[in-house]
Amino acid sequence: MAGEGLFFTGTVLKNNRNLLEEEAARQKLAMQREQLELQKQEAADKRKEARKKNEYKPKNYAADGMLPFLSDNLVSKASSYRKYLDENSQEYNDDPSIRSSVVDMEGELTSYTSRAKNISSTVTTYDNLVKQGNGGTLVMADDGRYLYEYNIDKIQEATSGKDAISLEEALELYPIDAGTVINRTPYKNPINALYDAKGSKMTTITNADGSQYKALGDISKQSEDVVAGLTPDKNGNWDNPDMEKLYLGKQGTIEVDDEGSKENMSYPAAFAFETRGIDIAGSTTFTDKLDPKNPDTYDPELANEYIQFIKDKSEEKAKRNYPNQLIKAKAEDKDAEGKKAQMEYNVDTTKIISSSKTGDEANTGYQTYYGHPKLAKDLTKGIKSDSPLSAILNPSSDQAKAFKEIAQSMMAGATTMEFDVLSITLDSNGLPVALIQIPGNPNSKAFIHYSRLSSKTIEMLGDDVKQLANYEKPKVEFDPNNHSTD
Repeated sequence: MAGEGLFFTGTVLKNNRNLLEEEAARQKLAMQREQLELQKQEAADKRKEARKKNEYKPKNYAADGMLPFLSDNLVSKASSYRKYLDENSQEYNDDPSIRSSVVDMEGELTSYTSRAKNISSTVTTYDNLVKQGNGGTLVMADDGRYLYEYNIDKIQEATSGKDAISLEEALELYPIDAGTVINRTPYKNPINALYDAKGSKMTTITNADGSQYKALGDISKQSEDVVAGLTPDKNGNWDNPDMEKLYLGKQGTIEVDDEGSKENMSYPAAFAFETRGIDIAGSTTFTDKLDPKNPDTYDPELANEYIQFIKDKSEEKAKRNYPNQLIKAKAEDKDAEGKKAQMEYNVDTTKIISSSKTGDEANTGYQTYYGHPKLAKDLTKGIKSDSPLSAILNPSSDQAKAFKEIAQSMMAGATTMEFDVLSITLDSNGLPVALIQIPGNPNSKAFIHYSRLSSKTIEMLGDDVKQLANYEKPKVEFDPNNHSTD
């Protein structure tokens, strides 16, 4: 077998693969796949952008002008509504159940907003009635508050917390409509009623000359009842709830002279304005001092002064409402000559006034003709009068405030004081006024109406002073050139 070799006797296969072409094919396939992914992503982005453009936009619900608790509830409900939309807005158009939920939520929010604004507006109307001194038209709750205040608090409780009910259900339980919270019977001021009862039985007085007239007479008993009715017991309670509401300014008004213009104010507001020259609108700082149920701020001396102020003002009103009424004139008018002289004086004085100007020569903050020698009558020393501090004219002036401070510093809590009466003159309206001074204080002067002097003081004045005090502008035409002022 030497020299014999091994030989392959099988079939030899030839390799015909083109590696370059295969690589190129793989690369092309990879590029096609990458392009497909890009196209898919681009399509997905377009669909997402389209959904975003078409997503549902939330509506706005404003809480302007609402009561705080109603505003808080609306904000909470609107927040839940927006949160739901944030989570589902892109599916809004594709999912009917989402659209249905959104419609229900928006309907509830629209209804709540309308109802809450209506409630808030109604409460504001009732609040304004109280501020204007017309609280007497409102029904009171058993706890002493107005019924609308009580019901609003109960509505807040019922619509809050774990077992909260709807606003509509709460309103059914605690209504605040006018038919429920407004009195059908008009309020009657209890103080006016006391003096009206006296006025209905005026006393007939017969004079020595045969003349007769009706007079209101002594009203001290009625005034004592006013003070007693306004004074709370040691626990800060009143026997008469109508007196309590009047005292606290919840009902009843009083007329105040604000530099010549008449204005009706609640009793606390009138007291603050006339005795302190301040406006208490929108603040409880001053009234808290009058309320015995606020022990931290209650001022008993101020409260007593306030009660005396109401009494004085009520007496003045009663005397205006029931003036003396002449029912039979005297047989012979013995004062004809005096009336003629008064008429001539009135004509002459009117001429002087027409050519004169008022001033404040006495430095009281009040305009008069005190500086004109023919329109003022100085009194002899020693003339005095007991008069209330509330009678001081133009009480808001700096001079009037200083006058009252000095007077009250001399007599703590005083509402009436004995003053020196210095002169009688006319003010800018042609009304007689008296210049008064605090005894021993020549720089403390003020004017009060002549009618506020005590009757004893008026009796002491001479005929020339009374002629000035009885001045009235003539009601007939006259020729001023026919009357001498010399």
